[in-house]
Amino acid sequence: MPKYLVFGDEPFLIDKMRDKIRKEVEAPEFNLLETDEFTDMEIRFLNQYPLFGNKKILIFNARNMKECENIIEYLEEMKQDIAHTYIFVRDVDRRTKAYKKFSQEEIHQYNKVSREILEKTILQYVKKKDCEIRENAFSLFLQMINYESEETNLYDVMHALEHICSKKEITAEVVEKAVVDRETEDIFLLIKLISEKRRAELFHQAELICQQNSGNIIGVLSLLLRNYRIGYKMQVCNCTLAELGVSPRTYIPKLSANACNQAMNVLDDIVSNIKRGFYSQDIALRIALAKLCVIHDI
Repeated sequence: MPKYLVFGDEPFLIDKMRDKIRKEVEAPEFNLLETDEFTDMEIRFLNQYPLFGNKKILIFNARNMKECENIIEYLEEMKQDIAHTYIFVRDVDRRTKAYKKFSQEEIHQYNKVSREILEKTILQYVKKKDCEIRENAFSLFLQMINYESEETNLYDVMHALEHICSKKEITAEVVEKAVVDRETEDIFLLIKLISEKRRAELFHQAELICQQNSGNIIGVLSLLLRNYRIGYKMQVCNCTLAELGVSPRTYIPKLSANACNQAMNVLDDIVSNIKRGFYSQDIALRIALAKLCVIHDI
């Protein structure tokens, strides 16, 4: 049975592929299944022929290759090509037996784009928004977004672009305020309110964020996730922000590595549930903040 492995360090591109796969399915209510577990329901889906279409798609989301072992083994034993299975894995270890079950043709790896493509993408976005960006502002944006950093991805770039394109003429002053001050301040304030147990102010701030960023709550959650991920790495590696190539202005939650990991899992799950349509974005933000409060209280 056809199977494909999807992974990489650019989540924006991975999500674009996932969306493309969904759109290609005819009658998705019958022929598309997204899951993060392998049970009798998934087995039945794989063994039933498509209805009102010519192809069935199973999307399996996993954190690591170990979580995929059972489904990969089952797919190898299947003789009929009833469904195509796309396995999306966050952390891939190429040394595992599960990884070696995939041929090069079955592997789709999406890593960070080149500098040339990044610049072209930014300029195309600005033009589409009917804005103009000055040369010095463009150079400053590239410098401040720091896409080469391990902690930055295209979601961060697009989120920052939304802010700077609120002005028709994008100057260096606009970039400096939008890319650094506004984003850092929002995330700093959220984590600070959570840490200080100022719940009423926290959810008031959430209400304001929902009004200002109604279509980009995933971007807000991704920024939160980034800060908890940095906090986790600092604890595990016993390193500084400078050693991680992160701006010293970045606000990091004061939590243990285990607590940061719990927060990362919460945010990962919430973002995944938004994309799968389980939560609306405003509800998702409130649920995420409530769960983070519990972690900070432990």
